[in-house]
This record gives sequence, C-alpha cells and structure tokens, in this order.
Amino acid sequence: MSEKILEIKNLSIEYKTSSATVEAVKNVSFDVKKGETFVIVGRSGSGKSTLACALMDLTEIDGGKIKSGNIFYRGKDLLKMPFEEKRVLKGAKISMIFQDPQSYLNPVVKVGKQISESFTVHNPQASKDEIKKRVSEALKKVKLDDTERIFNSYPHQLSGGQKQRILISMAIMNNPEILIADEPTTGLDASIQKQILDLISELKNTLGLTLIMITHNMRIARKYSDTMAVMHNGEIVESGNTEGIFRNPKDEYTKLLINN
Repeated sequence: MSEKILEIKNLSIEYKTSSATVEAVKNVSFDVKKGETFVIVGRSGSGKSTLACALMDLTEIDGGKIKSGNIFYRGKDLLKMPFEEKRVLKGAKISMIFQDPQSYLNPVVKVGKQISESFTVHNPQASKDEIKKRVSEALKKVKLDDTERIFNSYPHQLSGGQKQRILISMAIMNNPEILIADEPTTGLDASIQKQILDLISELKNTLGLTLIMITHNMRIARKYSDTMAVMHNGEIVESGNTEGIFRNPKDEYTKLLINN
C-alpha cells in the first residue's frame, strides 16, 4: 500500500461578510497517497478552491479563517508549524499552479525574472548562472523550447497557453513533492486545454509528483485521476477510486454531475 503523503482531518474554513459568516468548507477529511493523482471535483462555489488554498496556507490571504481541523504533510501538521518552516515548505515541497495567469503574472516584469524569483526565494545563494540554467531547464520541461525569447518576454507578448506553461514552470522550479493544479485550463481553448492537462500528467509521471487537481469537469476527473472526492456545499459527499465512483456512484449529487 502506498504511503500517505497528505492527510486532511475534519477541516472547516469560514469567511466573514458584513452580514453573515459563511462556512465554505465543512468538516472535510481525506488522504492523498504518494504518487497518485487525486482530483477534487464540484461545481463553482462548492469549496474546492478554498480547500486548495488551505493546503498552501493561503486561507487568511484570501480573507478566510481555518475554524478547526488538521493538515498533515508526512505526519507533521502544517497548521501548527513555525512560520519559517512553513515558508520553506510552501513552494518547495508543496507547490500550486494557479488558474488565472493573467491575474497572477506581473504585466510589467519579464517572465524570466518572475520564474527566477520562484527559485531564488528558496535558494538565495544561487549564482546568476545557476538561476539562468534552472529557468531554462524549467521552460524546456513545459515545452517552451525558445527559452531566450520567452525569458525576455512580458506576459502580454505570450499566448494564454504559453502563460499557463509559465505558471507550471514556476510551480516545478523547486522540485516539489506535491503539485496542486487549481482549474489549470480556465479560459483556454479546448485543444490548448488538452495540451496543458497532458503536460501536467506527463510532468507528474516524469518528476515523480503527487498531483492534486481541482476541477468542475467530470470528464477531466475521469481521464486524469486515480482517486477523487466530490464536493458539494463545502462537504465531501463521496470519495474513492475514480473509476469505481463513475461506475457505481452512491450520492445523488455525484449521479447528477456524472449525468450532466
């Protein structure tokens, strides 16, 4: 049996608005095994992206608060780690591909510098030559072979698919163990979506990653995952082997998603 690399126990997350407190994630528990592809699937507003942000310790930045629960990485609770240990962990051992490169990439900074910063934040003593070499390697891994041109381009000079590949290169720069992909094909044409998903799947295999993918698309969940969890109104209503769920869904909401 594969070892558990990530364990989420009874996790609840809330957001306070001017008129109410919204519980976005409600008592969620699941395990992720080393080397698998685990997909969290659900419609918009189900809580899946909130859950992904919690795994990267971005809940408070996003205006939320973890009310209760634990997130264990290799047996250590991320929520109780000292700040410095947690800072090193984020981006180095657990990394994330965000869903909107247009918002995430700085429009007035060349992409080469932005990719470099994702490496130097964890390797401040690295030489310029080493940094340039690592950036070039990362770009080639995401199939951007014209590395010099890409390095010196601004985000607006690149296509949507190229910008998403830039985000992927930034996410793998520090050789993470866990890669989280939050709706990684949002806003892309269907053909480019497939290229990006195939690329992420290929990187997962060649780099030996554990992949957690967030999606609303059941076809993507079925094609790319080993295990899946279905979220609805902040709760996981069904989880298990992906093919088993598709063949014999137990929850009515899961059946609805499959049949749509």
